[in-house]
Amino acid sequence: MDDSQDNKDGQQHGAGEVRATARGAAALTASPRIVTTGGNNEPKPLTSPERVELLSDGNGRVYIRTVPDESVVQGVAHIDWLAFTATPPDGESPVWLINALKTFLPLKAIIPTGKGWNGYRERHTLVSLNETDIGLMAFGGTSQRGSLHVELNAQGCSLVTSWQVLQSWGEENKATITRVDLAHDDLHGQELTVATALEWHQTGAFNFNARPAKARLIDDLGTGDGKTLYIGNRANGKMLRIYEKGKQLGDPASPWVRVEAELRNKSRIIPWATLTRPGNYLAGAYPCLAYLSAIQSKIETIRKAVNISYESSVEHTRQTGGKLLNLMMIQNDEDAEAVINQLRREGYPRRLAAYAAHLPNALPDPSP
Repeated sequence: MDDSQDNKDGQQHGAGEVRATARGAAALTASPRIVTTGGNNEPKPLTSPERVELLSDGNGRVYIRTVPDESVVQGVAHIDWLAFTATPPDGESPVWLINALKTFLPLKAIIPTGKGWNGYRERHTLVSLNETDIGLMAFGGTSQRGSLHVELNAQGCSLVTSWQVLQSWGEENKATITRVDLAHDDLHGQELTVATALEWHQTGAFNFNARPAKARLIDDLGTGDGKTLYIGNRANGKMLRIYEKGKQLGDPASPWVRVEAELRNKSRIIPWATLTRPGNYLAGAYPCLAYLSAIQSKIETIRKAVNISYESSVEHTRQTGGKLLNLMMIQNDEDAEAVINQLRREGYPRRLAAYAAHLPNALPDPSP
């Protein structure tokens, strides 16, 4: 969701695997215990430690790797943000990576910003075929040792044509995932609520290695703007967000809740298989979420977001400019075309700009 700095330290390829067998590590790989009660399909997590493997690089440094939950149905989560770093073969320029991106992205151009980015000398904006900002590419700078970095935002992820192709490319070129967001959208609010997640936190469902997870609640206090619960700390490489997505988009009555796990490579290795099995890794990182079963449809989710944002924008315009529009119609003898020509501007309103790659197709059908 944000464009903050990724920690480039930590992940090394060719690390020798060491299974956690020590007594203290046994708890890390324990299977979650979830029970349900009659008439209520909402699970009651009693213990939900993350299932992990411990890996050593042979130099005394140990890394965590999430063990995917193989029982999870495919398609219950999707990728909402991806960042990775790669080093081109000897003699290759950044064009090597640009050509690779075009094999799984509708990439039109990269546009220089004239600025650097997190230690890189140059930052370029990635632009899709319909001229939407879908992320960034950064390179240059002696401290980066010839590496190239890519960030794909939510819109960029929604346009990836094949996660399998991207996974294969990443593994083949020994690229490093520095951040990935795994999301599940409950459009109807039937699987999870912020209140339920808060109860789980209070009962220790998100504890790791017997340590309570840090939590922060942003409460709208009934305004309809939407609540957000943060579990964990980004600085530690793992954070969960549960928030009322529909309300935050502008519909105070929307039941839509989003669950979003943000994983970073801070003492953590993120496998490229995460891209093709996001639901398995979401449940592996947070076993109390293994019950989520709604199959995700990126098209349906985007259409829902666009519809809410569009209706909210129309209502905002009606409230702030409706009276002026009425006066202009009177002034122009009810000539709507003349009024529109005076008001119309190129582009999309801020609320909808993030979905430009899917407009106008995702707009609601016009009223009869």
